[in-house]
Amino acid sequence: MNSRYLSVTTATKIITGNERYDVIIVDEAHKLSRKYGKQHPSFGQVYKIPGFEDCNSHLEILQKMGKQIILMYDVLQAIRPANITREMFQQLTAGYEKKFLHTQFRIQAPKGKSYTSDDYVNGIKYLLYKDTGLLASDLTNYNQDFNRDVFRDKSEDAYFGYFTGKPMHQLIDWIEEDRNFHAEHINRVLSGMFCCSTADKWSSTHGKDPSITHFHEDGLNRRWNSTQENWINIGDEDAEDQIGSVFAVQGIDLNKVGVMIGPDIRVNEDGKLEAVPDNHNNTNNKFSVEEMTDPMNQFEFTLYILNQYYVLLTRGIDGIRLGFWDGNDSFRKYMEDTLDIGA
Repeated sequence: MNSRYLSVTTATKIITGNERYDVIIVDEAHKLSRKYGKQHPSFGQVYKIPGFEDCNSHLEILQKMGKQIILMYDVLQAIRPANITREMFQQLTAGYEKKFLHTQFRIQAPKGKSYTSDDYVNGIKYLLYKDTGLLASDLTNYNQDFNRDVFRDKSEDAYFGYFTGKPMHQLIDWIEEDRNFHAEHINRVLSGMFCCSTADKWSSTHGKDPSITHFHEDGLNRRWNSTQENWINIGDEDAEDQIGSVFAVQGIDLNKVGVMIGPDIRVNEDGKLEAVPDNHNNTNNKFSVEEMTDPMNQFEFTLYILNQYYVLLTRGIDGIRLGFWDGNDSFRKYMEDTLDIGA
């Protein structure tokens, strides 16, 4: 969409166009790129443009190109090392006026419930980030007094719930039952980017071949999303059956969502959540072996995986159910204890 005074485009296209703007508005600013080796080559080429050689992020360049900058940023949605770091973003926006989103409109708690959508979002933040230090910072909006009833509600129309066995079977059955009553609903099963003996690694070449499946559970086989671009609207025969990754649904609203929690996240000896690099599927999300010797990078990798699950767990407008792949009973028990759910 473009007009004489308005352009809707990408950061890379703005930068390579090398024009100046009165106002630049960036949605999903947490996805802005920084100088980093593992990313699409076009993202790194911009630093060769005269005048931008000393810049270290796309945001730094955009600030040179716009008189005013408006950024929609969520620190909990940076999902790979190539995204602008928290420190970079804070430094570059030190003089900016900051406003928090105080009401979550994407998620709609069922009518007549004692809990709200904000209770759910704050609870998920507490579940994933209570030991990271982020909730006590000024980087995200968080209310510790959330109503835990959103996680305890066992009624059929509860917003939240989880299954303890056969996650793929049960999640698919749940969203298909809803689809029988609400044909207009866009429901999907999503998954963390994990791999294990019953979940195969994804390759960029697999999307063109529907015979290649990645998830296997008692005779039920499913494949990853065939594309990351406009996945919800693709015309594949198995479109509704594909399992969505975080890269296919970031910024997307769905009606009902099933999320498979995998062995790429676990509870460590200290009782805290940590990511498991060997069980993670996407090499572009990982630091190098040498980089992972740094405890700070180990912490950052855990944050990337937590952020990926945060995105997945906040896609559903009308409801969400969780399933735990490969058992992952440690995370389920951690969730029950942390949110005081009870068996």
